Amino acid sequence: MLRHFLFLAVFVLVLFSSCTIILSTNIPGKSEKLLPKEWLGKYEVISASVFPEKRDSAQHEKEYATIEANRIIWESRDGVKTYSLNDSLRYSVISGQSKYISLLMPQGLYAVFKVIKNADTLELYSLSSEDEPKKAELNKYFSKVEKMKKGDDEYYKVTIVEKKLDAYFKSSIPSKDVIKLVPVR
Repeated sequence: MLRHFLFLAVFVLVLFSSCTIILSTNIPGKSEKLLPKEWLGKYEVISASVFPEKRDSAQHEKEYATIEANRIIWESRDGVKTYSLNDSLRYSVISGQSKYISLLMPQGLYAVFKVIKNADTLELYSLSSEDEPKKAELNKYFSKVEKMKKGDDEYYKVTIVEKKLDAYFKSSIPSKDVIKLVPVR
């Protein structure tokens, strides 16, 4: 089945449009069948916009994510979208510790986010970089690094090496901007 362009994927691309996008050919760790029980609930999505004019409080509409056992429901001004595990969404774990959400993108590649639970908030950290890294820098952490250009879109296509992924997130390469999912009370 052909995958269509997902709103969440668009959100990710817009959020990081001034960044260098890094997409993966694989997902890190062991794929899980259910999202963690401690993540279940409704969240407000908080992110630093790369377009300050879009943060105007009169125009800014809240976005929400509801996490259920096997899907995430994303509510925005563009409507309600559902992303199901083993379809457009993957949840994986490395060594029972590091947790990741991966979104299937139109290129057949994954936008990978490391997920850290901080109190009740979920923090999502992207592979993408604020500055354009050199291929040699990325080769320290990934295999098969290729710079891709499709139309106006440029991105890096990488294959994740699990044992180097934590070191990558600790390096200066990935963006320090975080997408926060704050519980709705």
